[in-house]
Amino acid sequence: MELIKEISINDVWQHNVNLLIGSGASFGLFPTLATDMDGESIETLGKYFDDSGKGELKTLLFIHYYRNCIEPVIGFDLESIKVGAMATKGTSDKKKLAVIENYKQLLLTLRAVASRNKSQLKANIFTTNYDSCFAEAYEELLLEHANLDFTLNDGSKGFRRKFLEARNFDTLEVRHSVFGRNKCEIPQANLVHLHGSAFWNLDNSRISVNYDDNKPKFDDDFFDDIEEELEELEDILNDKGSDRDDFDSIEFGAEFNRIEEEFWDIYKKLPIVNPTKWKFHETVFDEHYYQMLRLMSYELEKQDSVLVVFGFSFADEHITNLIKRSLGNKSLTMYICCFDIPTTEIMTELFGSFNNVKLVTRDAFLDFNLFNSEVFKLPS
Repeated sequence: MELIKEISINDVWQHNVNLLIGSGASFGLFPTLATDMDGESIETLGKYFDDSGKGELKTLLFIHYYRNCIEPVIGFDLESIKVGAMATKGTSDKKKLAVIENYKQLLLTLRAVASRNKSQLKANIFTTNYDSCFAEAYEELLLEHANLDFTLNDGSKGFRRKFLEARNFDTLEVRHSVFGRNKCEIPQANLVHLHGSAFWNLDNSRISVNYDDNKPKFDDDFFDDIEEELEELEDILNDKGSDRDDFDSIEFGAEFNRIEEEFWDIYKKLPIVNPTKWKFHETVFDEHYYQMLRLMSYELEKQDSVLVVFGFSFADEHITNLIKRSLGNKSLTMYICCFDIPTTEIMTELFGSFNNVKLVTRDAFLDFNLFNSEVFKLPS
């Protein structure tokens, strides 16, 4: 294992370039699954409540997860943020808009990388995020560049209704000259949502994609009767001195059982991975998940492949095990961008035995802005 400061584009552009992007990229727009408790996250606590048979605490945790991590994604409105960022005191919106700017910059970098690689003219973005940041950033680029000559392929096809199919990732856009005498393939990035998307729906046993479908799934007053329980939970999650036993002090009111049942009826219809077992609740989405894992495995096993990892915790055991198996391909090089020293230590323990893994570390926190400006950037 090697520690490095940056990823040289000149070293990777001629390879099969793949990115694995996690929630760290959307930090500032949407919360991550982290808590302030030492060594605990939504994943670890959810699994603990599940294994311990603490069903009410598991439900309360998932309600917190929905309201803080999922609902902001469903209700995301870029146009409102752009208006807010123009206001004199729109500091919060400016920070949110900066996240989208970073997504745009990454797409521009990938456009240049894919354009230079004449053998395949594409890169792959595997993401565990279920937000629309890549789609929003790409449309912003289309508005800014009349001749972008770059395609973001999310695997869907259609007009009024778009349907997601794994085979669509094998397509490329070809442009012909006016009289058809010349043609050229347009560079593209495949956008693969490994953990699903808040903008997927089940439509006659197929997955449809609709980025305008951003209506909240619960009524505004749905959680009013359990606000006290939620506040107690959040106080524990936000206290660095808390431990798992502190959750047992939460007392549940008479309305909780009714809300619990109704909550799971709706939550299980959401097209996102359940973070306690890394599975979907719906078979169609689950089948697509494993298809996408196979696609990722296929890409990483290609000769001279590169995997750049940013903002991903490796909490998903399926993805982690897949990557470990793929590292048996000695022509694959994986670059893991470590946010801080503790992350570097965790990644060293997880992948220290692999010679084809490089950890990217910086003296400052390696956030999305630093990633784009100094770590994974085009040569000057």
